[in-house]
Amino acid sequence: MTGAPILHSRRLRASIFLLALFLFCASCSGGNTSTATPTPKNTAGSAQPTMPGTAPGVKLGPQPCPALVQDPAHWDPIIPTQVNVSKVEKVACGYLTGKPTLQALVTVRYQGTGALLDVYVYDNIESPNPTQLFKLQSLYKGDAKISLYNTLITAEVDQASSINRGKSNAAQVPDLFREFNTGSFAPVSFPAFFPDLTRYQAEQDQAQVNQGQNGWKLDPAGVATHFVTDPHLLKWSSNVTTTVVSGGGKGDGSAVVSVKNNDAGGGTIQLTMQRLEGNTNGGIWEIVTVTANGLSIDTPKSRDILSSPVTVSGTGNAFEGKIGRIIVLDHTLSDIGHASATGAAGNGATSFSTSVSYTSTFKTGLQDGIIALYATNNAGGSLYSSVVMVKELLH
Repeated sequence: MTGAPILHSRRLRASIFLLALFLFCASCSGGNTSTATPTPKNTAGSAQPTMPGTAPGVKLGPQPCPALVQDPAHWDPIIPTQVNVSKVEKVACGYLTGKPTLQALVTVRYQGTGALLDVYVYDNIESPNPTQLFKLQSLYKGDAKISLYNTLITAEVDQASSINRGKSNAAQVPDLFREFNTGSFAPVSFPAFFPDLTRYQAEQDQAQVNQGQNGWKLDPAGVATHFVTDPHLLKWSSNVTTTVVSGGGKGDGSAVVSVKNNDAGGGTIQLTMQRLEGNTNGGIWEIVTVTANGLSIDTPKSRDILSSPVTVSGTGNAFEGKIGRIIVLDHTLSDIGHASATGAAGNGATSFSTSVSYTSTFKTGLQDGIIALYATNNAGGSLYSSVVMVKELLH
């Protein structure tokens, strides 16, 4: 064997590994009364992330602002704000276009119920007339940040969600998180399912773990156990066997974990995990694929942009025609639409295709969500024997 094929193979493996790490650069969901500029051009199909930090001189995460623009009062006449109505609350800078020139993230807070937040991104920030690249308005109790991957991440209250519906203003909490990519500011989805559905939540979680909280998020077996027993997801009992099949070590960026349900009729699922933002030095583990033997969702594809109704097709094992249940989960992991998965054949391995309608509490944008196929447990143990999931952006 010559040296050239070996070198080529090593380079190929290295390229694949780097690509896997960069896949943690996307996320989006929606908010209550918000409007975004620009609007993404594709309203159906895959939401593709932009790879940040590739141009020379581009650093990741928030950067120091030039002295001329770091004072919030500098931006009040530029936006403009209104005295006793609104004012610039925060200015942050970063490489939000993927080029080695800084942009400014400027947030404007309104007085009154809901403490609404407007979000702006400007280029040519030291010019007397900076260029507005992006605008997102009326985020209820909102927040906006530059992520550690140079994307724009936001938080707000969905007042109609299962978490906030019927509560007083004081009791309502931000539960709706979006991400907009580097460069075009199109909405994008975060690739993970659990423990975080969005990048905003994941970066919050990472900060808490860095302070010594929730240490189980540093253990792939612990993340797997929490996932299968979560009351919003698989709802298994704690009677499970968790096996780390590969990776998962202190210096590893990925892991594969198998979880077997030991209750009657229980099945086995396989979870693929990645460190948040590829950080092998204490990065939390995020589940990015959920699979099971003999069960699949073939359409829609992972991280498509969906509208209701959505056609879900795949394979499974039928018993008297029934494979299981398809459920659409929203940004709070609430069931917002479901249908039965009925096999083309009455028993055994077969295919299915089902139309599923869903109703979102968020009406004016996109949100991170999940399409899940739960296999029925015919032995009467836990409710579901296994599950497969695909991550999506939901209209």
